[in-house]
Amino acid sequence: MEPGLVEKEDNNVAPSLMQGQIAYLYKNKAFGIWNNFVLASIFLAVFWNHLPSQKMSLLIWYGLILTLSIVRFLMGKNFKINRQYTQDELSYWANRHVFFTTLLSTIWGIAGIMFFPQDLIHQVLLAFILSSVLLAAIPTLAASRLAFYFQIIVILLPTISLLLLSEEEGHGLMAFAIIILGITLILISTYIYHLLFELQTTHIALQALADTDQLTDIANRRHFDRKFKVEWRRAMRDQNPISMMMIDVDYFKKYNDSYGHQEGDKCLQAIAKAMGSITNRPADLSARYGGEEFAILLPATSQENAAMLAERLRKKIENLNIQHERSSFGVVTVSIGVSCCEPAWDFTGKTPDEDQKVVFPAMLLTAADNALYVSKEQGRNQVSEQGCGDQKLSEALQKNANADLTAA
Repeated sequence: MEPGLVEKEDNNVAPSLMQGQIAYLYKNKAFGIWNNFVLASIFLAVFWNHLPSQKMSLLIWYGLILTLSIVRFLMGKNFKINRQYTQDELSYWANRHVFFTTLLSTIWGIAGIMFFPQDLIHQVLLAFILSSVLLAAIPTLAASRLAFYFQIIVILLPTISLLLLSEEEGHGLMAFAIIILGITLILISTYIYHLLFELQTTHIALQALADTDQLTDIANRRHFDRKFKVEWRRAMRDQNPISMMMIDVDYFKKYNDSYGHQEGDKCLQAIAKAMGSITNRPADLSARYGGEEFAILLPATSQENAAMLAERLRKKIENLNIQHERSSFGVVTVSIGVSCCEPAWDFTGKTPDEDQKVVFPAMLLTAADNALYVSKEQGRNQVSEQGCGDQKLSEALQKNANADLTAA
């Protein structure tokens, strides 16, 4: 099975749906090892006395089945069910499972050639065991429907071919019965695949509803925090910068007091819509962070470019000309804080160079929040930047503000 099969078949599957499919696949990974152990043991017991001259071959075959089953199980232990993976990572895990499952299926198919029985009773037993192997491989549908169809061909075709080539009476009928079995498995697996897909699609739709802010129809804070973790890991792996904006609506409480909460809701909706103009890439994410505060995540974006986008957003919102009489600007405006980090660690556990700072996700969030504080303190309706981990300017402003409060 070629490594890219899952990606070619499922390249239009949403990452959230693919996450559910692969998580389902690995959740019951212990079932695969026990199934192969039991069926291979039954096969060994059935043919041990029937093929006395091939006992050593049976033992070697049995050892290969168990070894590959254990290896597949151990390789799957590193998959974290509750962790959010990128689509590339999910494709990697799906292809890995398909690869080992295909190897196991090939060995099972070889058994139909090496240990092909001549009597009808043992042929029926062989067909029964092979069909049980295919039934147990149905979870492969979660990774790829084509992969499961391939398992059917690899396991059944060798036995069918020998039966068709044989001139013994009844072998042709037996081959026809196995062909009917294979077609039935394809039809059943197709139904199961579509049922699984529909159930997971419904689950994803409910999940999207839970991750969406109902007022502004953009991501809520819960979804933003989860996506932030995923994109941070991606930035570590690819050694790319990741930028963030923290956005606060200026004098929004006064706006609500003057125009009412209904107009306030419309104002937030208009701002959320304007944010869509700078989040055009699939990985970009805008979210309502809380109240009148918003956040934008910009993976693979430098601080310079993020600041340019922030200024574009600030002007766009100002140009909406939403009247605000109690604002010194006369219209609704926003203050924006921008920061950018370059994660120093990667998935391999590689440590940074001696002159490279260790960077954590909280540092990006803190820097963007501090930059927002600077924008508000310096008069609002502006964009401020702060380097990741650089908090001196904001700390100085905070101390001045605290001193003013103490003096008052």
